[in-house]
Amino acid sequence: MASPAPPKIDRRTLLIGGGAGIGLVVAWGLWPRRYSGNLTADKGESVFGAWLKIGDDGHVTVAVPQAEHGQGVYTTLPQIIADELGADWRTVAVEAAPFNPLYANALGARELFEQPGDGLIKTWREAHAGRMGLMLTAGSTSVRAFEDPLRAAGAAARVLLCKAAARRWKVEWQACTTAEGFVVHGNNRLRFAELATEAVGGTLPDPLPLRGDGG
Repeated sequence: MASPAPPKIDRRTLLIGGGAGIGLVVAWGLWPRRYSGNLTADKGESVFGAWLKIGDDGHVTVAVPQAEHGQGVYTTLPQIIADELGADWRTVAVEAAPFNPLYANALGARELFEQPGDGLIKTWREAHAGRMGLMLTAGSTSVRAFEDPLRAAGAAARVLLCKAAARRWKVEWQACTTAEGFVVHGNNRLRFAELATEAVGGTLPDPLPLRGDGG
């Protein structure tokens, strides 16, 4: 019995198939993903997302994904959170961020490896930086890359602390503010340390109220 003839693959079929394969690879590389934070709490600490923890003694620990090369990122980046949160700067500590795509410096990757007119490759490169968790300190990108997520983290923690205090005082949380490590409403004051445990896990408004934007 004669063996069946092998299928004929012409150049056009090969190009179409190859193009489809490349398209799938690119699509997979650009497909949006969500990552969970893996910041760990020490004894007596409550974790507020991927960027900060508040201890039952009132200290605030900020996760910093950048290396300190004498340019002040271990001061500048925590200060962004402290200002947005309303923390007492004297109680703010720093720790190196754990490995996680949330801390990838896609802006740094773009500026280090960008080529003129690279279009889709630039988008793929930035997405790939996140996939592989590319944590790098370069190109004066620390503040530009992380100011927005740090501000959002500080604002989120501030809202959750205000909500916890407002429940105790039976007032609207929007009427509360924070300053120097306290939630404040009129003459009422509660330290972050007193509220952190019950504040974790609350719901957040969308958009977050940022300081300077009416928050």
